[in-house]
Amino acid sequence: MPRPLSVGLIDSGLGPCAAPPSWLARCHAPAGLEDRLGHGRAILATLGHHVPLPRLEVAFYKLFEARLTCDAERLATALEWQAAAPPAWLLCSLGLPRPDPRLRAAVERLQAAGTRIVAASPRFGAPVYPAAWPGVEAVSGAAGLEPGPPRQGPDGRWYACVWAAEETRPEGAAWQAWMPGPPACGTPPPWAGPASPRRMP
Repeated sequence: MPRPLSVGLIDSGLGPCAAPPSWLARCHAPAGLEDRLGHGRAILATLGHHVPLPRLEVAFYKLFEARLTCDAERLATALEWQAAAPPAWLLCSLGLPRPDPRLRAAVERLQAAGTRIVAASPRFGAPVYPAAWPGVEAVSGAAGLEPGPPRQGPDGRWYACVWAAEETRPEGAAWQAWMPGPPACGTPPPWAGPASPRRMP
């Protein structure tokens, strides 16, 4: 049996877990694993759509409780926790508008240990961190993409579908970009012309 792939996640929770699942190798969630925002569940559903979760060793850091916002200090703390046992991959679905020395040091520590960091990056506007730093895989959401692995457009940027696999909208909750449903009719991909995008290795 091949060794499970180690993946670090920094997000909002795992869902209504009665007990930690077998694939959860490490966890930091002082207030519990419940996901009040739905983003963490959507990321896990999408990840599990491509790689069966039992084949993973997930190190999960619950960063978000009531809102999908944080500051550099809290994100650096999350990265430092991940760096204590560096995963092969780290998924960081957020970005901060200003660079921070402590955050940069945590990113470099993970990279030196061999962790490949994938971080969210806006399609337009100013860069965000950690995605803007060298060696970090910056990925932008694109409503025009069908579900599948991130793809590199002719402009050299990586893009990913913004709607998640098998995630439902809680009754009364606002619709969010990561919730399911096909792109709006006629939504173009983030590139023009016939050039074919390349998939992320």
